[in-house]
Amino acid sequence: MDQILVGLEQILQLQNILLMIVGLIVGIVIGAIPGLNVPLAVALALPFTFSLPPLAGISMLIGIYKGGTYGGSISAILLNVPGTPAAAATAIDGNALARQGKAGKALKLSIYASVFGELVSDIVLIVAAAQVSRFALKFGPPEFFALGLFALTIIGLISGTGLVRGIIAGALGFLLSMVGIDPVEGGARMTFDIYELSGGLKFIALIIGAFAISEALVQVEKSARPGTKLKVLEISPHKADNNVSKAEFMQVLPAMLRGTPLGVAIGAIPGLGSSIAAFLSYGLAKKLSKTPEEFGKGSLEGVAAAESANNAVTGSTLIPLLTLGIPGDVITAIMLGALTVHGIVPGPTLFQQQGDFVSALFICMLIVTFLHFFVAMLGLPLFIRAVRIPRGILFPLVIVLCVTGAFVATSSIFDTMVMLGFGVLGYLMVKFGFPIAPMLIGFILGPLVEMSLRQSLIISGNSLDIFFTRPVSATLLTLTLIIIITVGWQRFKELKQNEN
Repeated sequence: MDQILVGLEQILQLQNILLMIVGLIVGIVIGAIPGLNVPLAVALALPFTFSLPPLAGISMLIGIYKGGTYGGSISAILLNVPGTPAAAATAIDGNALARQGKAGKALKLSIYASVFGELVSDIVLIVAAAQVSRFALKFGPPEFFALGLFALTIIGLISGTGLVRGIIAGALGFLLSMVGIDPVEGGARMTFDIYELSGGLKFIALIIGAFAISEALVQVEKSARPGTKLKVLEISPHKADNNVSKAEFMQVLPAMLRGTPLGVAIGAIPGLGSSIAAFLSYGLAKKLSKTPEEFGKGSLEGVAAAESANNAVTGSTLIPLLTLGIPGDVITAIMLGALTVHGIVPGPTLFQQQGDFVSALFICMLIVTFLHFFVAMLGLPLFIRAVRIPRGILFPLVIVLCVTGAFVATSSIFDTMVMLGFGVLGYLMVKFGFPIAPMLIGFILGPLVEMSLRQSLIISGNSLDIFFTRPVSATLLTLTLIIIITVGWQRFKELKQNEN
């Protein structure tokens, strides 16, 4: 209690509160702009924290982290252009709702789900940091492979009736992730003697091209049709379409209650991240939903599941950082640098030697979460106004931002051209009915699955027993098999019914 009181006294200062608000605003704006990702924003803000007291600097970085993670959902919902990789899952149903005139409803639900996920994640960080970090330490190459394979099965869950097309798209993403230098043997793979491909295809080029450029091309095509309105989206005048009712919130609450613990668990395991959490939660929500046919067409459950999971990562990523000194992702790695500059060394002894600082940090996490709700709600009218910009102005601007963002993020003309190439590929996939999300999942999980598989086989002397003799990997592989059998059986029954 003494440490809590001292922590309150340290954190409840005007400078700290203002820096939290500034961090949230910067994070939301950066997260909403495709190409300008959250790690970039945190890295740019890092030098400014060196001249600040430790708590003040960390307060701003946490604000950027939480605001940026949520901010990606804004452009995902309004424009079908995910501002962050994790928001790609939100775009599936969020933009469908916006096209129905329910942009306000989708945006408000994303705020509720994001704050809910953050709050639960913060509480888990405070209460169970040490216990969760011990579980995370059990993950070795076999467990990472099993988890990656389990996540890849989500392809079958988010592909709707086009299971085969979803699998093809996922396999394409997996194949694209293998371009570059072999991580084990060091040889070039699928580079076609092009030097720029030796470093692999950039993820930022894929996500901006496949989602943003392709969407812009689709909208440009639609605008060329006779009689097309100049508005990108129409906002419904009905109050019910711009608010989340109590009944609707209770309807999506189970999806949030499932997605949040999933996000917490994923965040506590170093190296996974919010993208995997969002897609896993989305797939689980569709699988357990009473109305799975609504997913992809404007399901509130889909938005709530994705947003609660990807924001639940923000608190639990600090668990391995504070307890073990191991960053959970790129952003917490940058925070580790900020802490060490100020003489604060994360690890098992941190709670004993810097108890006051840890208490203040925990309270900071909770304050930022509550401020996040109010800052996002106050900015909501500004977000909605974005959809009133005529298509002839908005999408050329989107293309300019995409090209600029890709170049700023990669500092490469070649990667910018690759981004445009992915835009054409994404446009063709949309035209021929191939879902883009499975390709993104395959690209994200490809390196994890491949590297973990090869490491596991090296450790075991090419024996597959290593995957079935370890409890965590065996459990995950069993769940994967159950999902494959279940989805396959459902598709078989659907085909039989169609034949009859």
